[in-house]
Amino acid sequence: MRTQEEFEEIQENAMNGNWTDAGNLCEEYGFYANDLINAWNNSDYKMIEATDLALLAELAQKARG
Repeated sequence: MRTQEEFEEIQENAMNGNWTDAGNLCEEYGFYANDLINAWNNSDYKMIEATDLALLAELAQKARG
């Protein structure tokens, strides 16, 4: 189950420059591109830009192998 709390953890890692960790968390928590977009749209506190979601989705895909 993907939660807003998990998405916020992903955002925090990305915001702090820990992009590899953020991508790994996307994979671990099961976030795909559409999930990231939905979570970002539903987030009250957007720590990253919408365009950063593409990078997260790419990093998650790489982590999935």
